[in-house]
Amino acid sequence: MGLAISTKSFECAIDNGLAHIILNQPSRGNPIDGDFCREFALAIAELSERSDVRAVLLSARGRLFSVGGDLMALVKQGEALPGTIKAWTADIHVAIARMVRMRAPVVAAVHGNIAGGSVSLMAAADLIVMAESAKISAAFSRIGFSPDSGSTTTVTRRIGVGRARRFFLLGETFDAATALSFGLVDVVVADSAVQTEATRIAMELAAGPTEAFGAIKRLFSQTNDRSFESQLEEEAQTLAAISRTADAQEGVRAFVEKRKPVFSGK
Repeated sequence: MGLAISTKSFECAIDNGLAHIILNQPSRGNPIDGDFCREFALAIAELSERSDVRAVLLSARGRLFSVGGDLMALVKQGEALPGTIKAWTADIHVAIARMVRMRAPVVAAVHGNIAGGSVSLMAAADLIVMAESAKISAAFSRIGFSPDSGSTTTVTRRIGVGRARRFFLLGETFDAATALSFGLVDVVVADSAVQTEATRIAMELAAGPTEAFGAIKRLFSQTNDRSFESQLEEEAQTLAAISRTADAQEGVRAFVEKRKPVFSGK
């Protein structure tokens, strides 16, 4: 099963609760362009509302994960470039915001190099599995641009304001070990094991308590914007709501009965 829409910049297969998005323009370096921004926004809008989607896996084909923005397309815009940027970001920004807020957790499997706006796409994932030979580049300032795609938020939430600012100002490149030490990625494995490990994690999440996962995502996404007391009350209200779900009731019963819970995502 796949999406209701047709896409050319990536593929998406949905099976057993897992939606697997595969960037599929390897000859071009899987760039972010107008087609990708539009298609990704439509895909996330659909996936975030589908009851059969309980986790999302994001990966890519080819030597690179993604080069980021399609500079060849941008350079052809001339004086129309600012308008093109606003059109592309209107789609990709909505997509990333909804991906962060959707109940289904998102796992990114990163191989090869990743740069520019695709770094934000990666950082917006809930869990990131990275190949030990891969590299992450902050390419914006190198071409006289400022960050987009939510980079100043998604990367900052992972590594902090000061380190993120330096990353973008100096146009730095992190290897996998450095990215792991800063918390920019969550797991580093051998190149040959990236897809296997990311799939294992995503499938485990797809079989889990989806509503609880969504609540966890929401709580962590807003913790920096609330006072401590407000966040405590939000935790209480959220937990009270989650306790009404079928999965919460199944989890408690399974614990008491000393068996593994079987979650339905409801």
